[in-house]
Amino acid sequence: MKLPSFVNDLSLPPVEYHRNLRQWSQEMRNSSPIIWDDDSANWIVFRYEDVARVQSDYSVFSSEGTVPNGDGNSLIEMDPPRHKQMRSLITLAFSARTILEMTPQIEEIVDSLLERVRQRGEMDWMSEFANPLPVIVIARMLGLPEEEWPQFKKWTDAIINTSPETQDATLGFGQYFAQAIEERHRNPGGNDILSRLIAAEVEGRRLNYEELIGFCFTLFIAGNITTTNVLGNAMLCFNEYPEELERLRQHPELAPTAVEEVIRYMGPFRAGPSGLIEGRIAKTTIQLHDQVIQEGDHVQVNRLSANFDERHFPDPVSFDIGRTPNRHQSFGHGIHFCIGAPLARLESKIALEGLVSKLRNVHLVQDEPLKQAQSLFIFGPQRVPLTFQAA
Repeated sequence: MKLPSFVNDLSLPPVEYHRNLRQWSQEMRNSSPIIWDDDSANWIVFRYEDVARVQSDYSVFSSEGTVPNGDGNSLIEMDPPRHKQMRSLITLAFSARTILEMTPQIEEIVDSLLERVRQRGEMDWMSEFANPLPVIVIARMLGLPEEEWPQFKKWTDAIINTSPETQDATLGFGQYFAQAIEERHRNPGGNDILSRLIAAEVEGRRLNYEELIGFCFTLFIAGNITTTNVLGNAMLCFNEYPEELERLRQHPELAPTAVEEVIRYMGPFRAGPSGLIEGRIAKTTIQLHDQVIQEGDHVQVNRLSANFDERHFPDPVSFDIGRTPNRHQSFGHGIHFCIGAPLARLESKIALEGLVSKLRNVHLVQDEPLKQAQSLFIFGPQRVPLTFQAA
């Protein structure tokens, strides 16, 4: 079958696009939980349990060969046992403890960015807060100069959005990372993540140069695009449900669950079939519902659909910042669970706490329709103009 035209229509305002996709996904969950998309030549699954299985059952659904023109050196292209070894190496450097230790620095960055605009009474939430915050944080963690965040962001957008500048951006980032790696080889023993990656060893094995470059790209890009779009989508959610923003202001201790609900309700990644990160290839012929998936077929998951599955979430169309449990699929499931998720959660929590403590009467200015990020991978707004008063 052919998908509705709006599924890959990046010209629609983000809230309208999200509403259309949500409604269509509900229809598919109930009538056709797995479909074949003629244009992308992919199966697409819609129900929560199927989405979870495709992402986690690597004995049936393989990640190898799923990235077009990939070289096999990225974690997202690997199955166990290689994936386990490589992920163990990165976990040594990018550990939960390392991320938690960044809390004071993230708080300082959030405070600094909000103080710059607090008395002005207006800002573009994206360019003045949601964009710089995660880029500065990941630059610090990798030991790169944070003052160059605009260039890092420009490169990131060019790569993610597949623009005419993609090749130049990839080359620029690659040269930058190559110089940073060379410098750390000359001066080992640093405490930044890149130095830890170079020194990390599992079962007597260290990362080679190509793998280090690949991890630099993965960590830097995953370490900033996720948070940027969580924060952008948070403001869209709160604009639709202003009572929930007031609830957060009255109960800032709800910040962690508020972050999870934003990520469930309006996740930072596209649902599919263009969300290539969550593609799988069937390793054997298998029947799913009334469809037979042949060995070698490509399978995509619709994570937005899973997050609104009535079989798993009570009243899923309600935006509830106190929702618990909230086992959404926005960050994936199984061995390929998003590496940047813990950092995105921490940054977003601190950002929302800063928002409600420093700003009040926050309103989204809608003089013109908002525009989506022009990417077939991520989902979020380009600009979010706000007015507010200093708290």
